[in-house]
Amino acid sequence: MDDRATDSFVRVHTRSSISAPGGDRGIDVAALIDAAPWNLRQKLLLVAVGCAILLDGFDNQSLGLAAPAIIHEWGVSKETLAPILAVGQVGMMIGTAFGGLAGDRLGRKVALLSSVLIFALATALMSIVGSVQVLGVLRLAAGFGLGGALPNAAALVAEYTPARSRSFAVTATIVCVPLGGVLGGLIAATLLPVYGWRTLFAVAGLAPLLLAAILGLTLPESARFLLVRGADAGRVRRMLERDADHRGHFLELLVPARRHDTLALWMAFAFCLLAIYAAFSWLPTMLAESGYGLSASSTGLMTFNLGGVIAALAGGWLIGRMGSKPPMLAMAAVGAAVGGAMFFWHPPAGTPVSAVLLPLALLGGCVNGVQTTLYALAAHLYPVSIRSTGVGAASSVGRIGAISSAVVGAAMLTALGPAGFYVLMTAAMLVTAAALLVLRQHVQPAAPISNPIAAVSGD
Repeated sequence: MDDRATDSFVRVHTRSSISAPGGDRGIDVAALIDAAPWNLRQKLLLVAVGCAILLDGFDNQSLGLAAPAIIHEWGVSKETLAPILAVGQVGMMIGTAFGGLAGDRLGRKVALLSSVLIFALATALMSIVGSVQVLGVLRLAAGFGLGGALPNAAALVAEYTPARSRSFAVTATIVCVPLGGVLGGLIAATLLPVYGWRTLFAVAGLAPLLLAAILGLTLPESARFLLVRGADAGRVRRMLERDADHRGHFLELLVPARRHDTLALWMAFAFCLLAIYAAFSWLPTMLAESGYGLSASSTGLMTFNLGGVIAALAGGWLIGRMGSKPPMLAMAAVGAAVGGAMFFWHPPAGTPVSAVLLPLALLGGCVNGVQTTLYALAAHLYPVSIRSTGVGAASSVGRIGAISSAVVGAAMLTALGPAGFYVLMTAAMLVTAAALLVLRQHVQPAAPISNPIAAVSGD
């Protein structure tokens, strides 16, 4: 779909509504989308955006997957590589902030595609680096693009999806991050032992470049964004009687009515991302130090991500029926419990890798499940005019946790060995659960709509 397809989408849905007797009246297209069925065109948009986030997740985890091979080939220590992992998170922190602001000003599509191009080019160039310093510069640039893609993907999908399906749709989009990790784990397990880590970066960079070209021709801009920004003002005035002069400002996230939930959301993002990126950065290394080979180490991270895909989709489905608080708290609590159990029973040397995969899948399910549904919760908390800014700010502040995961993870592995990984997981998920507990404006269960036309027309 291009912008003409977006216009067609609005016209078709406008014609499907009922005009009031006695003449035309403005129609709230946002309410119309919320009340109408979730159609094939909207679901195809979800698939298209999901593909971009799938490759975002692949590129995001590529350095962690390659870390054991780089450490071996270059003869560097974990402590030497830790700042490179951290600088990528600095890039993501900056990228999510700027990406969210750009999405609210330039459009979700422009910001999303620009982000994909940046992380694709930077990751592809990582395949030819010859020093840790250059690797760090490229990882910083890649992180900027990786971070900028997420808030705009969440906002674009949220604004094309009816309210009753929105939490599931946003979750299904962001779950493509761990799903990209599954894809990366499969590819890494095949490529790393035979072709080396440079080939992994080449594949991780070239695939999103191709996708960006396809999305540039097919992806629409958010219809709600176009209306709010006053695009084609004559038709907008005929269709929509609403204020179209909103601008997203960071400080609007901290007005008294939103401050409590914004701060709680930021804390949940920070500590959940601490857990996520400790796994993305150090889980393969932790398994390697436990005596497993490169292929098994990649499989471990793949299993961690696969558990996250399943749990996140289940969590998104449950949010539509139970609201966000019960399933998200349950996942955070179970994640903390699994991490604690693995600390007290850390598999001894010689334990088959298959015995480690099940608890890793459960741990990954809980940690990734909370993280992906946090994006749906963030999209719910803020109105259209500041939605990308709100989601971007939460993800950007959360990068503080992701940045610290590189250094803290290395320190925990050095001090406690592989068991230190599980201590970090447990502590991070306990704080995440506390933040979710005090957040007040959770997503409420969606009520079914028996008459969509009446819901829009007010009859």
